[in-house]
Amino acid sequence: MQVRNYSARVNFDGVLNGDGSANADLTFSGFGLSAVVHFDARLGRGSQPAPGGSSQLRVLNPHALRGIWSLPNNDLMIDINTSGSSCSASIRVALKRGHREYTLWNGNKFYYCSAVRVLQTSCSAQ
Repeated sequence: MQVRNYSARVNFDGVLNGDGSANADLTFSGFGLSAVVHFDARLGRGSQPAPGGSSQLRVLNPHALRGIWSLPNNDLMIDINTSGSSCSASIRVALKRGHREYTLWNGNKFYYCSAVRVLQTSCSAQ
């Protein structure tokens, strides 16, 4: 079945603890799609198993983190930058070499699409 301009909402709620451990939930919702994917990570550790692939948490600088969800065809990267009690978020999805379709795991199965567009991001820090 071919679908065009399918929209989905994705929420990323994460907690970084003082000991360097982190956990996050990635919640997907949209037409025919509803799932929560849970991640556990530790700063400074390499890739760890994650639903549909692997995950990694990197420190970019004292005020910025990058979460990477590596799926079979692509990597989903979420950058969080903080300044005091404010923050910004950016999302980038990059195809891996030799692939033409993006993959997305909803907790039960993979979905494939030819293009990904991020329409809006927002962030709140507590």
